[in-house]
Amino acid sequence: MEEALDTTTPFMTIDPMVSYRLLPVYSALNGGDWKILIQSDDELRLRLVSQGVANPEERSSMTWDDANLFFLSCVDLTTNGRPYPLFAGISKERFGRFPYGDGSAMTYLREWIRDSNKDTDSLEEMSELLEMLETRMSGTSMEKGIGKLEMRGWLTNEETTSLRKFLSTAIWTPAADEPLDGGCQDAAKNIVALLRSAEKRKCGVLLRVHN
Repeated sequence: MEEALDTTTPFMTIDPMVSYRLLPVYSALNGGDWKILIQSDDELRLRLVSQGVANPEERSSMTWDDANLFFLSCVDLTTNGRPYPLFAGISKERFGRFPYGDGSAMTYLREWIRDSNKDTDSLEEMSELLEMLETRMSGTSMEKGIGKLEMRGWLTNEETTSLRKFLSTAIWTPAADEPLDGGCQDAAKNIVALLRSAEKRKCGVLLRVHN
């Protein structure tokens, strides 16, 4: 795993998110009813007010784009309102800029894992979860926002737990011709560490790109 990329790729992080809020906020900003969401989530309303939003129920009155509104609504914060990053005991660089292709460990796994012939259904479910984490925001108004905010995808805490379990079992094997020796195992190990950290905190996760 000493190979270097020919060009610099974006740096990626997995951020902890408030699990129960991810789908409602995503749905409200993707053609749903924002006012109903705020009326049903008083904690979210108070969070937005603390961020300077005078009338959180009226989406049209806010100057934030959908990407920043999604992120600020769902990111996990401390009781003091500060970002609360995941601590997984791994190097941020090892996950953040994977040394192959587009720099994403998820992309690498999706391309180079193979069926171990032990549980094809579970492998399909795992592949779907990896795709959701990497592409769930693709093509939506929440994918990119001002301030260079770029988000690939997200998982609830339940989905996070499922993906962690799948990656930790023998349902998959690296392709015989994978380009990086031990690449799939290394990518899976780092992803599992981050997912386990989120799982312990009962958080969902978000894959974010830093350009």
